[in-house]
Amino acid sequence: MSSRDKLLHNNIFETLRDRIVYGQYPPGMSLSEKALCQEFNVSRTPLREAIQKLVDLKLVTVIPRFGTNVTQIDIHEIRCAFEVKIKLEGLAGELAAMRIEPDQLTGLDELIKEAAQGDQKGENRRHNRLIEIDGRFHNLIHQAAHNPILQEFLNNLHYRCARLWNSSLNDVVPNEEIIDQLRSVYHALKRRDPESTRKHMERHVQYFIDEIKKRLL
Repeated sequence: MSSRDKLLHNNIFETLRDRIVYGQYPPGMSLSEKALCQEFNVSRTPLREAIQKLVDLKLVTVIPRFGTNVTQIDIHEIRCAFEVKIKLEGLAGELAAMRIEPDQLTGLDELIKEAAQGDQKGENRRHNRLIEIDGRFHNLIHQAAHNPILQEFLNNLHYRCARLWNSSLNDVVPNEEIIDQLRSVYHALKRRDPESTRKHMERHVQYFIDEIKKRLL
């Protein structure tokens, strides 16, 4: 695959992935290959390569001769994903505490300030703002861990879990409680304290698990 084809394939995949995760394509929706090929101005080959990646994330299912559909949200599967995610996020925090670079610490601090400013001004109080800021915060920590295998697993889990966050946490915003959790993680990283960082990362993920349980149970 050429660099141009790879870039095109990734762009299609990321666009479709985000449409599913953030609810533009709801569970059960049928995706038309013909319409998507026309939209992205591509042949079926790069589109099908992107769709296969969505299948790997379990965001769509492909039934031969019937088409491609956005998968339903499987609560049991998501619960299992969270059980893995909480431990891997803790591990990422531990590794990041030992390997994080100064510019990455600065980036985390800026994200916390961005969340705090949005909350104080009452702007963008939709739930996808929480997912977006929190996702960037976690992704920066994943990068700081300098473990590409761990980062790949966490990236996969993020998008599978984020779809549930988007559908169930529609009244949660970056409030002071969540911002305090991010600050605790940041300060533990700044002290380069692996054990404390792990605990704060796990507690932060547990918070969202508990919030989801309140709404679904």
